[in-house]
Amino acid sequence: MINKRNKTLGWGVKGEGGVEIWDAEPVFRGEAVTWKDKLKLLFYPKKWFLYGHIKLKVKSKKACPERKPNGCKVGETIRLLDVGCGTGADVIDFKKMFGRKVEVVGVDVVALEIDIAKEKIKQHGIWAEVMVYDGENLPFPDHSFDAIYTSDVLGHVKNVDGWLAELSRVLKPGGALAMFSESKLGKHAYIRNYLMRRGINTDPHAEFHISLYSKEELQEKLRIAGFAVKRMFSFVNAPGFVSNWINKRFHPYSTAVFELYGLIGMLLVGKFIETQGFVILGEKRLGEVERWGNRSR
Repeated sequence: MINKRNKTLGWGVKGEGGVEIWDAEPVFRGEAVTWKDKLKLLFYPKKWFLYGHIKLKVKSKKACPERKPNGCKVGETIRLLDVGCGTGADVIDFKKMFGRKVEVVGVDVVALEIDIAKEKIKQHGIWAEVMVYDGENLPFPDHSFDAIYTSDVLGHVKNVDGWLAELSRVLKPGGALAMFSESKLGKHAYIRNYLMRRGINTDPHAEFHISLYSKEELQEKLRIAGFAVKRMFSFVNAPGFVSNWINKRFHPYSTAVFELYGLIGMLLVGKFIETQGFVILGEKRLGEVERWGNRSR
């Protein structure tokens, strides 16, 4: 099951019991994040936007004067939660980006991934807490975090409304939400719809994608959960069977080209079309009333 190229388990690999395992290395490999490392994000278009949104929140918290309306205070710990952290790649990246200024916590439903994440965290010489959770109830009190990062998770969740409500519960009012979600094929996804009608599935992980929505449906669910969407991009990429065939022969150069193409596509047309998924940059609305009851733990 080990991918010989990068010494990881690979993306979307089935583990024992049919569980989907997602494993990757962090973008930032050195002890400190250099300008060269930052340029690497050009080839990770989802992370370019999602990491940037988190970074803006961290900067705003650091610069926040005493008793500002959003409630932040000078010197208070900034806390970031990665929901669906997998084997810890993003947790490690965030710790290297922010160091001791930010407390990073990761949760996932797959115990094997958390075990791997703990080992990787040790190998990279950082400290961050990662833990298993049940996929429904986040084991934290209300308003525990300043920012939430979650990528490629929502499409695998059974009770999406409840899951989003939990994210809203543990996020502070005004807190940042950086999310990527796979999409339901929209009316603009002409090529993918055309192929699907002819029995060609361009989603290699379709059996695990149980909760996919159109752009409008997802925006409404986020609104009901208490989030305000500031920016939303469609993630544009080549059909999976095409990119997989090319990557087998020309990786890593082909991978870099596809990812850079994805970034350009998101910037140019990502606001207007529905394709592989959505990059969502939002925040919890200030003064949002908790509609799901007091579930502090």
